[in-house]
Amino acid sequence: MTRVAWLTDIHLDILDEQRREEVLADWSTCEADAFLIGGDIGEAATLTQFLSRIDEVLQRPIYFVLGNHDYYRDSIRRVREEMAALCEKRPRLHYLTHDAPHQLAPGIALIGHDGWADARIGDYEGSAVMLHDYELIDELKQLGKLERWPRLKQLGDEAAAHIDQTLTAALATSSHVYLLTHIPPTRSSCWYNGEVSDDEWAPHFTCKAVGDVILRIMREQRERRLTVLCGHTHSPGETRPLPNVQILTGHAEYGQPEVQQIFSL
Repeated sequence: MTRVAWLTDIHLDILDEQRREEVLADWSTCEADAFLIGGDIGEAATLTQFLSRIDEVLQRPIYFVLGNHDYYRDSIRRVREEMAALCEKRPRLHYLTHDAPHQLAPGIALIGHDGWADARIGDYEGSAVMLHDYELIDELKQLGKLERWPRLKQLGDEAAAHIDQTLTAALATSSHVYLLTHIPPTRSSCWYNGEVSDDEWAPHFTCKAVGDVILRIMREQRERRLTVLCGHTHSPGETRPLPNVQILTGHAEYGQPEVQQIFSL
């Protein structure tokens, strides 16, 4: 039996070095064969340092995607290139946004992508929300609100295209697929304090393009199962938009990173 531990929104940059080491030491005692990390690990300047240290301490395969915070004060393109280079140097690290499906156990595959809030759910034009993303990420910070909208859609479409390809490939050989992403792919999975997000916040916290892809594919694959692991909202929840699709949204609290769940495969 393979055991896989899932974490998300760990924000290690919030912790001082001593506390980070304590957290990593605690995770190292976890009875898991591999770890899934669903983004918001740190910020761009600290990402390589944190992932390298996680690798050194845990000494097990680590599959990860990035969250919006991981790009702060840098560019999406450059950070993704840096992650590809890091994984070449550290074979236990796997950046799923660049990867084909991984086989976790017989009949069970893993795919993933960062995802991106694509402003297609809710009222983007009417929303007064101004995320730090729009000020701290190079590809977004020089754009006005309406200029930013097509770029958000493009980023969501890029995520959806990768998941379309990898989910189709994974389902060809596996009866159950796990999808690791940062952004909730449906409104029903975008939880905050026990409620789904309203039209003000949903544009900035959901990726409709990814949700549309997974629902289309899984309607055609009724004998297969998909489990989606996402985060971003820091509020836990579960939804089943189809009988064969489960979406789990992780809990997070700044300064208190934790293992969300351990799956026995």
